[in-house]
Amino acid sequence: MAVELPQAEKTADELVGRLFGASLGMMDVLSVYMGDRLGLYRALRDGGPASETELASRAGIDRRYAREWLEQQAASGFLDVDDVSATAELRRFSLPDAYAEPLLNPDSPYSIAPLARSISACAKVLPELLEAYRTGGGVDWNAYGSDMIEAQGDFNRPWLRGSFGTEILPAIGPIHDRLASDPPARVADVACGVGWAGIAIAQAYPGVRVDGFDLDPSSIDLARANAQRAGVSDRVTHAVRDAADPAAAGQYDLVVVIEAIHDLARPVEVLSAIRQMLRPGGSALIADERTEDAFTAPASEIERMYYGFSLLTCLPAAMTERPTAGTGTVMRTDTLRQYADEAGFTGFERLDEPALEMLRFYRLTA
Repeated sequence: MAVELPQAEKTADELVGRLFGASLGMMDVLSVYMGDRLGLYRALRDGGPASETELASRAGIDRRYAREWLEQQAASGFLDVDDVSATAELRRFSLPDAYAEPLLNPDSPYSIAPLARSISACAKVLPELLEAYRTGGGVDWNAYGSDMIEAQGDFNRPWLRGSFGTEILPAIGPIHDRLASDPPARVADVACGVGWAGIAIAQAYPGVRVDGFDLDPSSIDLARANAQRAGVSDRVTHAVRDAADPAAAGQYDLVVVIEAIHDLARPVEVLSAIRQMLRPGGSALIADERTEDAFTAPASEIERMYYGFSLLTCLPAAMTERPTAGTGTVMRTDTLRQYADEAGFTGFERLDEPALEMLRFYRLTA
């Protein structure tokens, strides 16, 4: 159900105030990105309170830049400072205990650093975005760089590692029953990214074998390393491979696609390939954005975030190919249902339970 939000009176003061506040927020996001990428938060957590000289030494950065970042972080409330009246060289700054988990633990449900990484990656390609909007072209996914690739994997990492195999899949009866039964199931993780979904399935269901498919070599490299560290590389493979590979046809009991269908230029073709990958009685489990059922304005904060990523990332990436469906991040249930019908699926089930705050699951059957 759409959430109707009260609208502020539209005045010049209201607009200027809103954009001023948003600009402060953007500066905070970029400063968090710097602290994340330069290891400054980690240096404060691991080494304790630090002066500018101590932080510069621990993190390997310039002392003058260390002072400016520390003061900005304290001025914005991210860091504590022991004595604001002390000279700059003697002030010592610390990371509040409550902020360590959101900023430094990628498995935490509070993890927020990936958001800063993804927004910074969007800022990087603004000139290309302007050109794409003028010409109708697109911005290739690779243009966003490793920050976006890592951030996308880390967005979903907490719930994939924390509850996908232990709570979400067991709540979907037909899928759980097949994964838990013999002969051992085979699973394909399509558009696997850095591999967390397949890793979680293998850890939860010890007999299952998982094959990860993705067209991005850097993602596959990360996925292989993640599977190795998780101790499941004997049952989980990752390859630069298209779902339409004829060798994959009829080989899988389950295909999972995590937050990728809306990014595809040709989602019907990919879903058709996924249908052909399934064995008789198999299922495709799709996780995508938990959008409202219909457009509404003003929209909720989460819906606004979806539109933001659609403007800056998902739609431009899909527009690099022709023909393109040009779906965008805000893919509603009716749109996915249409794609599934055109791909030849005869069963379409929207799963409102189990629920995640920002994602919704769909089960498709042939």
